[in-house]
Amino acid sequence: MSVTHNLFFLSIFNFYVAKKFLDDEILRYLETHTYDQTMVFFSVSRMSIARIRKRNKVKIMPEKIRVAIVGIGNAASALIQGIEYYKSRSNNIGLLHPTFAGYHISDIEIVCAFDISIKKVGKDLSEAISENDLELIGKVPNLDVKVQMGNILDGVIDQTRKLIEPAEIKSIDIVNELKISEVEIVLCLLPSGADEAVKFYAEQSIQAECAFINATPTAIAVDKKFSRKFHDSGLPLIGDDLQDQFGATIVHKQILRQMINQGVEIKESYALDVGGGAESLNTIHRSRGIKREIKSKSVKSSLNLKAPIVAGTSDYVPHMKNSRNSMLWIVGNGFLGSEIILDLKIQTKDGPNGGAVLADVIRATKIALHQGSSGAIDEISSYGFKNPPKGTISIEKAQKNLANFVLGIKNQ
Repeated sequence: MSVTHNLFFLSIFNFYVAKKFLDDEILRYLETHTYDQTMVFFSVSRMSIARIRKRNKVKIMPEKIRVAIVGIGNAASALIQGIEYYKSRSNNIGLLHPTFAGYHISDIEIVCAFDISIKKVGKDLSEAISENDLELIGKVPNLDVKVQMGNILDGVIDQTRKLIEPAEIKSIDIVNELKISEVEIVLCLLPSGADEAVKFYAEQSIQAECAFINATPTAIAVDKKFSRKFHDSGLPLIGDDLQDQFGATIVHKQILRQMINQGVEIKESYALDVGGGAESLNTIHRSRGIKREIKSKSVKSSLNLKAPIVAGTSDYVPHMKNSRNSMLWIVGNGFLGSEIILDLKIQTKDGPNGGAVLADVIRATKIALHQGSSGAIDEISSYGFKNPPKGTISIEKAQKNLANFVLGIKNQ
């Protein structure tokens, strides 16, 4: 065998030995460190680590997504139940994406929770959610997560005080609790109109070095000062005002889009909600104006419509509890100017209607953390929220932009 052949096989041998040595180093390091720490220490990507584990036949278990929830209401209850409900992975009905960028909904782990109600504070999270209007679909085991007393600020008004029953105890140190619990993402599910409280928790998230998801209509992601703060801190910011899986806003957009595509000229339209529960009560008394503005703008701007459009909450009905009725009215002109009128009613449950979207948004935010993205992340916000930083776009474009973001492709 020639010297050239010997050198060639020697180089191949050394390559595989070096690769195996590096594999062993990374796997040993990964036993006592997180993915992020391993990526930085060895200057390798998450994908490279996954491949190393795969070729060494190490069972690949996605790391958990450590989330803190602020506000243990119906939306929180639906998400917590959903994490447990879909654990078996045999039933994916109702999920938008059973697996999102390698993460299943059951990879979301609620490790910290804050509320102000005496009915919930001090209880295990699994027990606290039973105090809501949303019925328990299935048994949630003890989660070993005690609901901590949050900061009340403007979280209660006279009209909701009796319903909420705020506890008269001192707030816990929020930043310290987030750090102790090793929280990655803070999910804000406070009631509409609690602007001071939402801003407070956004600030606490920055201090605790956590990403922040704002499901409320309070201006956080669209606020340039907050966006700059999160950007300078190297943290993702997502929001504002969560869009339901199949609520009035998204149905309104889809129907209007279909009518326009069929050559119908839209003359006027409205989508009005009637609901029960604390969220509807807060909306009526504190944020009906801003909610109507956001929802109306979301529908009009995504379709570039000039016709008069009104969308928002019109009334609160106590005995409806967690239910919501949405009335859609659309008037258009078709062939020869003939009038077309659509009159539609949608009946939904408030809490579960946001669960599937939240599951996607949380997992996408985890990807943003892995990528080192910071500031207001429009690709995630446009996908799941009515008032994203760069304005509402079409549903199709929002889905495409999010897919590109996850894949690391820059949107044009």
